[in-house]
Amino acid sequence: MGDEDRPDVKRIRLTGARFDGGRLPIDSLSELQDYQKVVRIAAAAQWRSEHPGEELPAGFAGAVSLTIEEIHEGSADVFLSFEQQQEYVQYQAEAQDASAMVNSVIAAAYRDEDVPDLPVLSPEEDSLFFETLSHLGGTLTPEQSMEFYIDGPDAAPVTVTVETRKTAILRLAKIDSFLQSPEETPTSKLQKDEQSLIGRITLLDANKMSYELALPDGHKIRGHYRNAPTLLEDFRKVLNSEEQGPLTRITGELQRKADGSIWRFWETRSLEQVEFDDTVWGARLAELAGLAPQWDGAAAGQVSSVSLDAAQLLLREIDATGKPAPGIFPTEDGGVLLEWSSPAAVRSIEILEDGTFETFTITSGQQTGEHDSTGDLSVVVAFIRADEA
Repeated sequence: MGDEDRPDVKRIRLTGARFDGGRLPIDSLSELQDYQKVVRIAAAAQWRSEHPGEELPAGFAGAVSLTIEEIHEGSADVFLSFEQQQEYVQYQAEAQDASAMVNSVIAAAYRDEDVPDLPVLSPEEDSLFFETLSHLGGTLTPEQSMEFYIDGPDAAPVTVTVETRKTAILRLAKIDSFLQSPEETPTSKLQKDEQSLIGRITLLDANKMSYELALPDGHKIRGHYRNAPTLLEDFRKVLNSEEQGPLTRITGELQRKADGSIWRFWETRSLEQVEFDDTVWGARLAELAGLAPQWDGAAAGQVSSVSLDAAQLLLREIDATGKPAPGIFPTEDGGVLLEWSSPAAVRSIEILEDGTFETFTITSGQQTGEHDSTGDLSVVVAFIRADEA
């Protein structure tokens, strides 16, 4: 067939006793269908990038249809090429470019290289592309392999096995979670930033390293922990119902849609349980812990774990004195404000984001109050116990 002179030929070889004699089981055809699917996704994206604002031509998929030219004996040694249909010949360049794009991602994933970003794909296409690509090799069993001849029919292949898939799937860092449906996928550019959110873990998929986080306001988001597989046991410890699960702070790279709304955790760095006492003020601290960044509709920061922990210590101290509970408020800088207000006086303790304190007192008739800053908890405890209000 002279395949070495046909750069457009795609060679995929399936090995193992099941494929001896050139046999190609019907259920293994899904591997070839998945390969064709990702090539079509990439080809359509490439065409749209070159024709902004235009609809994809009718029948475009026909230009990106692969056909089996030949199966060699000894194993299922399959040679694929694009169907040469005259009405679609003008789109063959996109088909070839798309095939090269797919091959580069496969090669990176299975050669322990950085998987390239594909800016030509929209977020929706990106999700479908990487999810489909992660299915390659899914029909294989131990002692079987699938060889992709990325660099040509006679070059050294990229080998997919049950074992190599485990690492490759981790490297395909854009696989969508098992919970996501196509209509939920944003179609505009996503923004990423390092953030923390508090909620309850209600669903977990250990195979896809995915989870669902239910936020205090009822909103649910998805997340991945592919780059931190050791977190699995920690996730299992906090997995429960939305009503009964422990509050958990998730920290990682959070994706937002163009309108600023939260979409998902692209990467998860850490998780920690957030525990507050079973008191009225404990419930209030839980509310503050659940506030997302920009909770004031402007630039307010998320209430920090350090300030919440310090607030709980002080509120326990206030309970022990028998003094009235203060008002508990979030501050724009990510801290917590404890405030007692009466006609006679206003007293407050502001716990800053970093856990330091600012105390303030002003009595009726005073023009200016007394203000102090400290990092010493004992000083603040003394301030509380001196309060006669």
